[in-house]
Amino acid sequence: MGVRFTLGIFLLTFCIFASPVVWFRRRTAKWTARSDADAWLAHRSWQRLNPDVARNLLLLRKSLLVFPSLCAAFVLFFLPVASHIMVSSRRLVSHYSFSTPLNWLIVKSGDGGFAWTYFSNQGAAHYGFTPVWFNNRMPSGATFLISDPLFPGKWWRPEHEQATGLFTHVRFKEFQLGTITAVCYEYIHNYPESVGSFSIFDPPVLWESLCSTRPNGTDYNLRAAFLGHREDLPAFYKLISSARPSS
Repeated sequence: MGVRFTLGIFLLTFCIFASPVVWFRRRTAKWTARSDADAWLAHRSWQRLNPDVARNLLLLRKSLLVFPSLCAAFVLFFLPVASHIMVSSRRLVSHYSFSTPLNWLIVKSGDGGFAWTYFSNQGAAHYGFTPVWFNNRMPSGATFLISDPLFPGKWWRPEHEQATGLFTHVRFKEFQLGTITAVCYEYIHNYPESVGSFSIFDPPVLWESLCSTRPNGTDYNLRAAFLGHREDLPAFYKLISSARPSS
């Protein structure tokens, strides 16, 4: 009963809205057909009188039809480069300026206080292609956020997490970012075979770097986290070293 009632309501609504359209087309069919024919003849006469202009207009019309497809293909294959057009790559987060490579895909929060990035320096992704195209591995990722100048915390893994054996502390790095110092703790994520079979989506080893600035009471504090492949770490550190506090 419910299905029949719904179908009846749909058909009745369709008829109510379609009837005026059908009636209007039947009433105006003769004069619209004659008007269309006159317009076509006038346009053909104009084309004969202005062949060069008509040819250029035809070429322009075809170009306008192809242009959206070219834009879509550009975004599909060069998504990292397209993201730099949509958002400011120099301002990954507010209060800091960066030198962000074009092959980094950028996603930013609305208030500018948080940013996600995805990149790979292997394969075609090194040249700005979308990381999942023409590549045999998933991209590395890095996040960036800012905090109040007086925020005292730092980003690192406590001893009880390292004691599990899943995280191994590798080294400690410092970067001078203008008037403020950034400290990075680098770790190796070791995933045991019991987790499951490994693939390009679940590699057995991932590298992590947790970076945070030492509060100086004046500049906003920057925090950044990297998780991905070891080969991409130098690019992450290069970006960190390029960061400078700004108004």
